[in-house]
Amino acid sequence: MAEPGTDTDDFAALEQLIVGEIPDVTSIPDEALDLVEQVRDLVEATVLTDVGADVRSAAAGLVAQATELLKAATHPSAVRFARTPDGRIDQLAQAGSGLLNPQAPRMVIRPVLDAVDVGAEPRSVEVVADCVLTAAHSGPPGRAHGGVVATLLDHLLGIATSVAGRPGFTAGLEIRYRDATPYDVPLEVRARWTHRDGRKSFATGEILAHGRVTAEATGVFVAPRDMQARWQRDAEARPEPADAGQA
Repeated sequence: MAEPGTDTDDFAALEQLIVGEIPDVTSIPDEALDLVEQVRDLVEATVLTDVGADVRSAAAGLVAQATELLKAATHPSAVRFARTPDGRIDQLAQAGSGLLNPQAPRMVIRPVLDAVDVGAEPRSVEVVADCVLTAAHSGPPGRAHGGVVATLLDHLLGIATSVAGRPGFTAGLEIRYRDATPYDVPLEVRARWTHRDGRKSFATGEILAHGRVTAEATGVFVAPRDMQARWQRDAEARPEPADAGQA
């Protein structure tokens, strides 16, 4: 049996995505989501705190106890998928907006009503998300760290390729920082799939603060070969339209 967290476990989880065996996101208990929010608040409080050494020591002891409680039972893989009400597939533990990852920024993706079925002919669908970063994501004074900005764009561009019908892994990402991306203010993140070339999908996106673009990105995403082969088989198995071949 593979040890927890090995590549074997991750690939087994990825196989769920390839064959479509994805549970519904509503299966996540509220207690799990509350834990994530509490840990996010803990991280920000740790960044901003100015308490004395004795209070820090007491807090560290409490955190250590909580850590031991959570380590009592662990999932074999950090790769876990769930299907959202609008049909998207979310990787619950990923660092972009994973519902079960407190390290992920609070990015909420708006419902996508016209997503394309995986394997169908892809088309561009714009994806929009709302996000508020915190002091835990800071870089230069008063603004978010550039790597966090890149994470937001990388993640939503990947979502855009997925809802367009051609999900894949990031193969390249180019970021252009146009202005400071602030934290503690509402941000709007937008992305859309543009075109494909074989297994490669291309997408663009941007972040806006107060209606002003602060960063733009273009990305390249590559579908796993097994996934591409399944799409091809599914496409060949689909019945032709009733009027196919008619003048």
